[in-house]
Amino acid sequence: MFLGGQSLKPPYRVAFTLTELLMALTIVGVLAVLTVPILMNNFQNRLFATQIKNFSAEIEQFAQDQLITHRTRDLFDTDFGEPSKLLTDGHFSIVKICTAENSLKDCWKTAATGKNKVKYKYLYNAVAGVGSGLTVILKNGLMFRYQINTIGGKKYARILVDVNGTDKPNICGRDVFGFYMDSKGHIVGIPIGEPYEYSVLLKSCKTSANMVSNYNGAYYCYSALVNNNWKMDY
Repeated sequence: MFLGGQSLKPPYRVAFTLTELLMALTIVGVLAVLTVPILMNNFQNRLFATQIKNFSAEIEQFAQDQLITHRTRDLFDTDFGEPSKLLTDGHFSIVKICTAENSLKDCWKTAATGKNKVKYKYLYNAVAGVGSGLTVILKNGLMFRYQINTIGGKKYARILVDVNGTDKPNICGRDVFGFYMDSKGHIVGIPIGEPYEYSVLLKSCKTSANMVSNYNGAYYCYSALVNNNWKMDY
């Protein structure tokens, strides 16, 4: 069409067709399905790492405070020397206490029945035993067991932690960790044989290889996590 000797050009616009839009949405959906679980898993792992880092720092600081309060250089001359004195409302915000006799049934729930039964595993999917012992569940959901062991003629405080109680995944190295404390109130991870290299710790964390009596993957995983700057990238 001409007007005044000039042609009128239609205002052409570039746009996606319905088919192209549907294809684009399908691709975005597929990418979301593939990436969202990975992102959520990474977020969860960072959360677990932060929780065990904070708890271990708090328990170590508490141990130092106990040494000062009791005017001693031996942790086991404080309330840490007797589990029943340590795990009280005066020291922790506790919602539930389980004795050594009922801890596996009522706290860890590995001895529970039916839908209440909980299974703990290692990273390589084998069933993990958590062992009995005086256990408390805190108001923030964290659960831990406290015992005193003698290793190589020396006393150690032994702590096994599930940072989110019996909620999943219940896997050593993810939400379950263990560590030891020496008589000076310092966390030593694994008393005998340290310092292990990260590769050795990680191998034992993942496969239970080279394990010493009294330890399991939870303790090697804790030491591996510390050695790796609290990064759960395994």
